[in-house]
Amino acid sequence: MKPKNNVSEIIYKLYEAVSKNRLRGYFGTPDSTEKIELFEKAFGVKLPASHKLFLRNFDGGFIVDDETGVLIATGEFEEAQNIRTRFLSIDEIIETYETLDIKAWNCPDWFEGFYPYIPFCITAEGEKLIFVDQSLQGEESKIYAAFHDTLASGWYVAFESFAEFLNDFYNTGGNPDIFSSNSTAYAEASIEQLSKRKSEKEDPLEIIKRCTAYLTLFPDSAITYTERANAYLDLKQYEKALADFNKSIELDPKMALAYYCRGEMFLTLDKARQALIDFDSACILKANESLYIVGRADAFYALKKYAQALTDCNHALEMDGRDFSAITTRHKIYQALGETEKAEADEALLEELLKE
Repeated sequence: MKPKNNVSEIIYKLYEAVSKNRLRGYFGTPDSTEKIELFEKAFGVKLPASHKLFLRNFDGGFIVDDETGVLIATGEFEEAQNIRTRFLSIDEIIETYETLDIKAWNCPDWFEGFYPYIPFCITAEGEKLIFVDQSLQGEESKIYAAFHDTLASGWYVAFESFAEFLNDFYNTGGNPDIFSSNSTAYAEASIEQLSKRKSEKEDPLEIIKRCTAYLTLFPDSAITYTERANAYLDLKQYEKALADFNKSIELDPKMALAYYCRGEMFLTLDKARQALIDFDSACILKANESLYIVGRADAFYALKKYAQALTDCNHALEMDGRDFSAITTRHKIYQALGETEKAEADEALLEELLKE
């Protein structure tokens, strides 16, 4: 096989060296194409093409030196891999990224969108090497040294490209020097164009595709079923939405949000009694959540149980006297009860809030 580009050439050299025992390496069996695609779809991010090519040949792994060779010979493989610079397999990338994503680890407060830092390698010193998500960038990501005790604004460029890093990894027998760079560029500076893209790009169909991929990787994610259900709801695909809401509640019977969202769907479908049951469940689980309390008030209003609806609205307004949804529902209740002055007072308050 004749190498087609620089990365292919390095991969080819590494493969030849390992297969012919010129280098002793422990690398995963490549079977990662589907997982790579699922990862990118599930999290709305994109890996560099060069790294994906590497994963399709080496699904994670490291090169052994004399010290780690001794450890492996005595059955201490995990300790051996932990003291070598090693590539993460696609499964390890997914697991590590998911953990960082949940924590929004070292992501600046101003950033909105999908978590932008993708770990692909752990150094011999225990630090992460990361890519910046490639979704909106025309060229491949630089490689940043993500020191655990340093903010992302201090994660400098360790290598200009994955090809450069892989070449150094090969030439040094798996011991690249991440401290040799004099870079003044940092990871945080590379993510400005990625901010806010989640809300700008995703429509319901895209959300459904992303959630479906995520659920293939994490089938027990109740919150993801709720997210996909709401996307189906936006498309008026009520049966699919209901199935996902039901699955979400089956997985996590204490998720108040799932009950609330399913209640909103029932209310949309003029099934106020079923909606009331769900809103009530949400309120029991989260007693002081005004969103759920006002939802229940809307169900009471639809059932013409105005006294109960008014009680809920006033309860919500005790927590926040300028709660727009609570005032809107109370305004409708006062109109239904013929209490004109109170209705007009709420209407004036709504107009004031809209001006703000």
